[in-house]
Parts: sequence; structure tokens; C-alpha cells
Amino acid sequence: MGDISARAVSTDGRTRMAFRAKYWLVAVCTVVCLTVLLVYRFILTEDAIDMAFHYGTSNIKCGANTKLLETIDHIECIEENPIFFLETSNSPRISARGSCAVESAAKHHPDRQVRVLFSSPTVLDLTDPFMKSLTQLSNVQLLRMDMALLVEDTPLWHWYKKGKWKSSPFRTVHVSDALRLSIIWKYGGIYLDTDVVVLRSLSHLHNTTTTDNGKNLGSAFLAFEPYHPLLQATITDFATSYTPSDFASNGPVLLDKHFKQRCHVELVDELYKGGENTCDVDVLPYKSTYPIDYNDWREYFKPQETLNETAFDSCFIIHVWNYLSHGGMLVVGQNSLYEVVMKRHCPKVYELIKKVGFA
Repeated sequence: MGDISARAVSTDGRTRMAFRAKYWLVAVCTVVCLTVLLVYRFILTEDAIDMAFHYGTSNIKCGANTKLLETIDHIECIEENPIFFLETSNSPRISARGSCAVESAAKHHPDRQVRVLFSSPTVLDLTDPFMKSLTQLSNVQLLRMDMALLVEDTPLWHWYKKGKWKSSPFRTVHVSDALRLSIIWKYGGIYLDTDVVVLRSLSHLHNTTTTDNGKNLGSAFLAFEPYHPLLQATITDFATSYTPSDFASNGPVLLDKHFKQRCHVELVDELYKGGENTCDVDVLPYKSTYPIDYNDWREYFKPQETLNETAFDSCFIIHVWNYLSHGGMLVVGQNSLYEVVMKRHCPKVYELIKKVGFA
């Protein structure tokens, strides 16, 4: 009887020890797993794999010389050299001036696809007269963007996922800065701001941008082949050095920095010293895209006693500095330089503006 009791006590002890060992093993494994997850979350995803790409899972396969463009309401295989505009204010409609920019681009590029991408969380307001007018242009589509889909397969994927841009006081500007670079890097083609008017075909321009002062690059116009190294360097830097509280340093400033490093210049105008550009990026003369300096932006809107239809004949586009001039500066019937340009290059939109009286 004593032997039986001793064996029972011994067996019970070994059982308890085995249980405690299993308990500690489970606890240790749990701690290790949590540590690995934390390291992955706060070190790898934040830094080490920040530049890793996220690849989409769409089953749609596009043919040669086309690429998949997915938006909230639309999926298509977009052709080479599209033209993009962005409306990142979350509005479901575009302004009169923005409509003019789109119509003028479509008018001078009838064989190219023009896509206007909206960040609007709600359905686009296609009853708006200007929106309705654009839907009647055969090569234009108005689309609600899915930002995650647009930055898939780009160095900006983890910048997007980290979400610091969401709390930026300059969110609209920063999203626009990021997406214009990302979209042209991914798809190639042309990006244009919505406060421009296109005055002639831009189809012969490749790997080209512009300057607003002869010293630094602007980003109101970008025409690049997909995956160009300048855009690659710029968006890679954007993703790793993004500063939510800084208004300007994330977009044009970065593009300008990497352009000057790549082309070995300190000022944009130095690119053509000696008569030949040896860099793989061209820059249009600033008077061909910014014929009126930002300090003189009111010149676009001044009433003209004599109709001037030749003021911008040597220009590719004009840029009307919307962040300075917004708020109905154009008054219909005053024959301002901007009004004359609208009549010629966005006539359908101009007819609508006449009904409102200003833009």
C-alpha cells in the first residue's frame, strides 16, 4: 500500500512538472511570437520594407502597350501616353477653370485618353453643367480614384499605408504632389494642373517638365515615359523623407533637387549652356508655360480695350496661378487675356461660363 501511495505521489509530481514545463514553453513561444510581430510592425514595415512594392491582385490582363487602370467605378486597360488631371479636394465636381483645362487638353489631343481622377468619397455630380460638358467629350472620362490602387506597385505604397499624410494640414496639396509623380511614373504620359490652359499639342514632348522662373523646376506639367529614373528617385525620396507639417518640401522641391543632381546643374537655365542638353530630361523655357509671372498674375484678368488674340502664340500652356487668383477674377465680356484664351481653347466650357458671368 505504501509503495502504491509513493508511486502515485511520484507520478503526480512528474505530471505537475510536465504541465509547468508545457505552460512555460507556451508562454515563451507567445512572447517570442509577439516580439517578432512587434519588430515586423514597428521596424520592418516602418523602415526596412518601406521601399518594397505592393502588387495588386487583379485578374484582368492588359495587352501590349496598355496598362491596367483601376478606379472605384471603372476598370480599363489604358493606352500609352494618357493625359491625367487630379482633383484632390474631395469635391464631387470640378471648377469652371478646371473644366477649361480638361477641355483644352482634350481638344488639342483628340487621339489621346484624358482621365480626370477625383478623390471624392461620394458619387460624382454629373448634373453639374461643367461636369456634364466634359462627359460629352469622347476622349475624356471622369473617375473616382481609389488611392490605394493608384499607388500599388509604386515606391509610395508604404507611405500610403503608414497614413501620416491623413493628418497633414496640407493633405490636399501633399496627396496631389504624391499622386502626380506616382501616376506618371507608373503609367507614363502627361500630367497637368487644373489651372492651366493647353494651347497646342504636347505630344512631341517626352521626358520634359517646366520651370516657373528659370531657376527651379515646377510640377504643373510633367511629360515622362514610365519608370523614368528622375521620377523614381523623387518618389523614393518622397516616401522616405515625407514631412506632413511642411507645405512645399515634399513635391516640387524634391523633383527640383533630384533633377539638379541628375543633370549636374545648380540652376535650370544652366541645362542648355553651350547649346546642347546632355541630360535625359528637357525643360521648357519658362515663358512658354508661365508667360506671366506669379507676381503679375492679375495681368491675366485685366480688362482689355483692344482684343489681343496673339499674346500667347509662342506658348504651349498658360498657368493662371489659381492659388492666388481664385474667386471669380475673370469677368465675362472684359476681353481679358484669360477670357480670350478660353474662347479659343475651351469653347464649350466658355459658353457655360458666359451664363455664370465669371470664373
